[in-house]
Amino acid sequence: MGITKDYQVTENRIFFKCPSCGTKKTMFVPRDLRQVSTRCYKCGEVTKCRLNRRIRSREQQSGKIIMVTNNGVEYEISLNDISETGVGFDIPIGIARAHILSPGHEVRFRCSWNANLLGNSRFEVQSVRGQRIGAKKIVV
Repeated sequence: MGITKDYQVTENRIFFKCPSCGTKKTMFVPRDLRQVSTRCYKCGEVTKCRLNRRIRSREQQSGKIIMVTNNGVEYEISLNDISETGVGFDIPIGIARAHILSPGHEVRFRCSWNANLLGNSRFEVQSVRGQRIGAKKIVV
């Protein structure tokens, strides 16, 4: 497989630029795809395109933090990324199988290595895909 590159999706289209030869073209991408492989029509190089549909960028941030549920139970989780409006994290397989979190639940986070990283903010769980959780910051 060739090179992997991130592309910003705007109105279900990406502006593809071949990393090898620089050939440019606009491509339509279906709504449900997260990545697509394309072959350059000029040089034949295959590029794996990761599709970014977010308006605001995410910052990759990894480390162990404590998640506190509404009823006060604490779990150690793995932080993956953070943005102005939300956070992405992984939960241990036991918590995922127990279905402790579902969309709509409120959680808080405590970070021992950077107390200001998430502050006293509350988050609402938006998506649950196995162990991967996405949560949106609740603005008060």
